[in-house]
Amino acid sequence: MSSLNTLQMDIMTLAQQSTLDEIQESLENVIEIAELSVWYFYLGGMPSVFVDISLDNKENWQNGIYQNSRYSQFAIHQDMKLEQISKHYLLGKHRKCKIKTVQDVVAKIKKWAESQPDCVID
Repeated sequence: MSSLNTLQMDIMTLAQQSTLDEIQESLENVIEIAELSVWYFYLGGMPSVFVDISLDNKENWQNGIYQNSRYSQFAIHQDMKLEQISKHYLLGKHRKCKIKTVQDVVAKIKKWAESQPDCVID
């Protein structure tokens, strides 16, 4: 990992492609996460970073729809707080928390993913 994982960041640093790639690469090593997407979008002139994960393999999604999997969507806005903005109803919640480094983002999402129940979606 690069030195970014220990440096405090702002949203502009977090939204850089190299930082997004670092988050993606780190989360790809989490066994519980089967599918993953890290991206950014400009809202009100400032970037927001989004992390979409699924605990199920894409071929197991009913009708190939992401929301029909055990999914969760996380967002990081200008206030540098990691927030769960959407999830499958069978999965647990994630409390909004302050993040300062890439490692914080990865650790918080990894901890959440590892704590989720093994359940089958009908």
